[in-house]
Amino acid sequence: MKRTTLLTLAICTLAAALPAQQQSSGNTRTWHDNKGRELVATFRGIKDDNIFLQTTDGNVHRIALANLSAADQAAARTLKIEGLGIPMDPGVAQAAAAIDKLVLARLQKADQHPNALASDEQFIRRVYLDLAGRIPAREETVEFLTDKSDTKRARVIDKLVNSEGFTSRMFNYFGDMLRIADDANKIKYFTYEEWLKKQIAENRPWNVIVREMLSADGNMLQNGATGYLLRDKGMRLDNLSLTLTTFLGANVACAQCHDHPFAEWTQKQFYQMAAFMGATETEMPGGRRMLSGLDRQTAKQARNIMRVNTAMVTDKPDNDMTLPKDYKYEDGKPNEPVKPKLVSWGKEDARTKAYRDATDALRSHKNHEADDRDVFAKWVTSPDNPRFAMTIANRLWKVVFGVGVKEPVTDLDNPDTASNPELLRHLAAEMVRVNFDIRAFMRLLCNTETYQREAVTREIAMGEPYYFPGPILRRMTAEQAWDSCVTLAIGDKVDAFKLQRGDAYAKVMDLKLTTSSPSEVAERVQTVLSERSQLRGLFAKGANAKPGKRPARMRQMQDTEDNGEADFSKPAVMSGLMLARASELPQPERGEHFLRMFGQSDRQIADSNSDEGSIPQVMMLMNGDAQQVLQNPKSKVLSTALAEQTPDAQIQDLYISFLSRNPKPEELADARSALAGGLSPADLTWVLFNSREFIFVQ
Repeated sequence: MKRTTLLTLAICTLAAALPAQQQSSGNTRTWHDNKGRELVATFRGIKDDNIFLQTTDGNVHRIALANLSAADQAAARTLKIEGLGIPMDPGVAQAAAAIDKLVLARLQKADQHPNALASDEQFIRRVYLDLAGRIPAREETVEFLTDKSDTKRARVIDKLVNSEGFTSRMFNYFGDMLRIADDANKIKYFTYEEWLKKQIAENRPWNVIVREMLSADGNMLQNGATGYLLRDKGMRLDNLSLTLTTFLGANVACAQCHDHPFAEWTQKQFYQMAAFMGATETEMPGGRRMLSGLDRQTAKQARNIMRVNTAMVTDKPDNDMTLPKDYKYEDGKPNEPVKPKLVSWGKEDARTKAYRDATDALRSHKNHEADDRDVFAKWVTSPDNPRFAMTIANRLWKVVFGVGVKEPVTDLDNPDTASNPELLRHLAAEMVRVNFDIRAFMRLLCNTETYQREAVTREIAMGEPYYFPGPILRRMTAEQAWDSCVTLAIGDKVDAFKLQRGDAYAKVMDLKLTTSSPSEVAERVQTVLSERSQLRGLFAKGANAKPGKRPARMRQMQDTEDNGEADFSKPAVMSGLMLARASELPQPERGEHFLRMFGQSDRQIADSNSDEGSIPQVMMLMNGDAQQVLQNPKSKVLSTALAEQTPDAQIQDLYISFLSRNPKPEELADARSALAGGLSPADLTWVLFNSREFIFVQ
């Protein structure tokens, strides 16, 4: 009976939480100075006796308020900022306005209108989820909502794109895209994972990151970037297909086996592209023979150690790529050697500097085929490559808007079929302009009026073009939902714990094969076998647990005590659940974990996260470990609410924590009545956690 009451409260009090679609009212008008001159512009705010006005070209003008007519001065003081406010950087404001202009032009052409600007409550929750990967902590929401300045939206965007949470958020996204996994090919990829986190944290340009992955040499224990090629160890063709699809949006999977039926790609073109990797090996030749100095039992134990040491990216002097033995087209013969040749999507592509440089390099490398992979890496990531910047720009647009300008994001063969081709090309140009700076690009998108509009709540039919009157209403990703739960449990300390397994793993496991003799390797193997027990805690933390069982180590853990000196070298633990960011947990998590239940990818297929609902998800929200954590009196969300002196204050506190807004009068009345009828604040956490509003990004 009690649970029925809770569920009824969750459904009824929040049923009207999502906003109706509205047309933007705005505050654009004709302004006059005290000399009678006119300016059509949008009011952005007042600061230090200056008024900020944005003209249709995107420029933001700072004008002394005293220079306006008396009537306009009076009007300015009465206008309410309901959206963007004063920009922190006029250059960003102008670039954002150019994007808005292209969006509005396409909406008008389709006889559609933009949505109203989102409220502060909607904005703060959305921007934290999109940029930090979690809902804001209670204190972060209160700080923003009570801030009366006209620059607060721009300031919180700047704060978030430069936060540790941004690194976690983008690692989760790229982890799905790149199939980041602790275990693959019977080796550990810890150094690859930490290498990628470091690239994001240091804000290295996207083209530099990708170029290093494609051109990396050596063993993953010394060079984490090799993890990208080693992820498909021994499968050059599969790796090429994924590379072209992931980084260039090239729809080539079919061409691996036959001419593509719906695109210009041929099977021979695919093999010509694969020939750029024709001299690349992903295993050290003869490495396993170095175990010959060990006795049989030791050699058997050392097999896994040797496996990770011999997983190595190297280049041979000669290219061995050939057409397949069953090749059936007239432009080649079975088993015929294939030389590297770039594909183009049109005549204009071949005229770009990227193509010219690659062609010249191939001519100079004709006797040094080991260099072909470097040519390919530079071509893929060149600012002049017509698809590279467009692909990542379209992907990141989807991260914050819920749908790409061109769908699917893995197929950009024909940009003219995008919902807004002009916008897509402009976004690609902007990515090049900011030098592939992911933080700068995301900052730009979130400063647009388009992003800061109310979400579209109607269902978008499959195949229906979407012109972006605002972002679409979308369910949180598994990682966003989990990280939000952790935030509710431990507050803004959510980013304190870092897993950091790579260095310790590499230090113990590295046999230094390339610099050691067989006898030295045998001696080193014995040392590794004796030290490997130190790594068991790094290997598991739940990842290797059998389905349906929580690791014994986790069952024995007690809740972390808050003695004022929290140890952030270890994750917080509550109700036996490790409370750390999804990025700092096993990649991916075990099958019965909250993350996997809510759609975290198994990392076998790229971009395979799921936001589909399921009965197990409902049961997890109602009765799972995460729910038990939130109802634990030691959880941040509940302990803070219980510290309030009145039921109304407790209710308000919980609404702010879960939904980043105050309860509506009818919600407050229903919750007050429920508490008076015997329900507790802990029960109200159950209600809010199970509401539709909690799990969706508005």
